[in-house]
Amino acid sequence: MRFFFYGTLIDDDVRALVLGTQATRPEVVPAELAGWRRVSVRGRTYPAVVRSAVATTHGVLTGELSDSAAAALTAYEGPEYDLLECAVSVSGEAVTAGIFVPAPSCPVSVRPWDIGTWRRLHKRAFMARLKRGNLV
Repeated sequence: MRFFFYGTLIDDDVRALVLGTQATRPEVVPAELAGWRRVSVRGRTYPAVVRSAVATTHGVLTGELSDSAAAALTAYEGPEYDLLECAVSVSGEAVTAGIFVPAPSCPVSVRPWDIGTWRRLHKRAFMARLKRGNLV
């Protein structure tokens, strides 16, 4: 399966820790998810996406990932997220990909989330928690 990443997994370092050798093979490419808006999760430094008829979320699309990589992603995302298959756009072409969307119990906010801000303010501490196996 191919996956669309819109949050912390856009970051090469995070992807490498979560996916290991699968992080860059196959290569990731820029992609867009129409009809969804990226927002912050309350009390967390990472995002979720919510449906929005007028929004497009930019992210990256992986090539085909192994079953073990898909299992690692599911473990990383945890119970706050459900896996959904959606159409994403790569250079104007529609491609089906797995995307982790917030489960009903995930406390999403209306506040936008930005990867640049996350890198500047939260990446260092997030990476330390991730290396210890703790994300929250």
